[in-house]
Parts: sequence; C-alpha cells; structure tokens
Amino acid sequence: MELYAIIAYDTPSDSRRAKLARLLKGFGERRQFSVFECRLRREHWAVLKTRIEDLVNKDEDVLAVYFLSPEAAGRTYRVGHTAIKLLDEPEIIIQ
Repeated sequence: MELYAIIAYDTPSDSRRAKLARLLKGFGERRQFSVFECRLRREHWAVLKTRIEDLVNKDEDVLAVYFLSPEAAGRTYRVGHTAIKLLDEPEIIIQ
C-alpha cells in the first residue's frame, strides 16, 4: 500500500537540519527548504519513522508528517515543480 506524505520540519540546529535533509532526500523530493513530498511503501515509512525519531530533538525541533489519501495527492495543485514521481520511479535510499 502506498502512503503519500508531506513532511515539514524546523530546528535551530544546523547539524540536525542538514541530517534531516539528507535523510528525507533518500525517501522523497524536496519541495521547499524544509518541506519534502514522499510516496512511500509502509516498510519504508517504518524505517523513516525510526530514523526521524532517532534524529529529532523533541525539546527543540518540530517535525510534522501529513498523510494524504491517493485521491488528495492526485488533486494537488502545484506551480513550479513537477508532479511527485510514481511509487515505481523513486530510488529509495535506505542506509
């Protein structure tokens, strides 16, 4: 089953910000500096969630994951970016 997610984060730490960006680039596409759009299989989400929880400082950082239904993702309006790749297209990097 596919999961469509928008992931947004904010952190005062340059180091964690860079690590989050590297992590999320392996699972989705950057839409803004700290916003990623991801199309994931459930097993990829499990890996990503664990790595996010290990990385984020719950006292200083904010990270939100907004899950969209496939219908909602298909109705997304965007200007300036191409549509998110199909699930078969992205190269998921799990390190």
